[in-house]
Amino acid sequence: MIRFWRALAAVALKESLRTLRDHFTLTLLLVVPLLQLILFGFAINLHPKSLPTVLVAHENDQFVNRAAKTLEELGYFKVIARTSDRQIAERWLALSRAQFIFELPPQFTDQVVREEHPQVILTADAVDPVASIAAVQAASAFYARTDSIFPVELETRLAYNPDGASQLFIIPGLVGAILTFTLVLLGALVMTRERDISETPVGLAMPRGSLLLGKAIPYLMIGCALFVILLFVCTHLLNLPWPSWSPALFVIAFIFIVANLVFGLTLSLIAKNALQAMQLCMFFYLPSMLLSGFIFPFYGMPEWAQKIGEILPLTYFLRVIRGILLKGLLDSEAWGLAWPIALFAVMAGLIALALHRWRSVRY
Repeated sequence: MIRFWRALAAVALKESLRTLRDHFTLTLLLVVPLLQLILFGFAINLHPKSLPTVLVAHENDQFVNRAAKTLEELGYFKVIARTSDRQIAERWLALSRAQFIFELPPQFTDQVVREEHPQVILTADAVDPVASIAAVQAASAFYARTDSIFPVELETRLAYNPDGASQLFIIPGLVGAILTFTLVLLGALVMTRERDISETPVGLAMPRGSLLLGKAIPYLMIGCALFVILLFVCTHLLNLPWPSWSPALFVIAFIFIVANLVFGLTLSLIAKNALQAMQLCMFFYLPSMLLSGFIFPFYGMPEWAQKIGEILPLTYFLRVIRGILLKGLLDSEAWGLAWPIALFAVMAGLIALALHRWRSVRY
């Protein structure tokens, strides 16, 4: 029994000293979770305010301006653009650049002056019901009051998801979330596994591009197959609408897969062992889940958190897959969401090549 306790104490002491000497791992285990808690504690908001709204008005006078200001005073809406063409406003909604459309009828000013109770229409992007329902209810209650500033009738519409089903919001996002987690993790373990089995000297002697590309190709094929399987399950088993042939969806999905895999390779070149690689994955994975609009309303976050979210490839992929599957987003419009993902992939690839070259010289 004494030998058992002596051995236990020796192993615990040795492991503690090894951990304390490994400052990078210790930082990942203690400092990074603390930073994440502070970041997400300030960023996450389940009761979003100041949501982007497009004003559709055929006039530009004090009555229209007052109507927009009155809407913003509710706290839920923020007019970010004005147009006289409702189709333009609907494209903003499909691209997830706006959450609401507030449409005033033609000759709105004349109808207000004559107290004819003009009908205004509030259209909400209901794919994310959390971000829409509370705002719609607040607007409906305000304009139903007899002492409201304008004698108008408000008609509310829930676009893309009139029943407010949360599955339509969650299921397409799961495709991007699963691809992110799987491919970043696979990429992060590539080089660390090579070091664990002592194949690093051979790998570092090879040309920079050939080693990284050779490591990535098998996982790239796995990622493409996984996307097709997930999309098939979503549309045939979970009853999401199958998109009419959309090259943009598959091409952008391929770019998204490359971006996550290359970023995982970059993490594998930073990490010294598998534990560090997995910790770095979590450091990337949690912001991707929480700041991309996958779970929480994107426009409900502070602007600084939205800026962080706009760096993440998952943010744009969610807009693409939800837009094409649920909103009728055109391929020509979806291409505009591809370049941030491609830029992320290129930057991650350049960093990976630089790190691999540095390791080769150092070795």
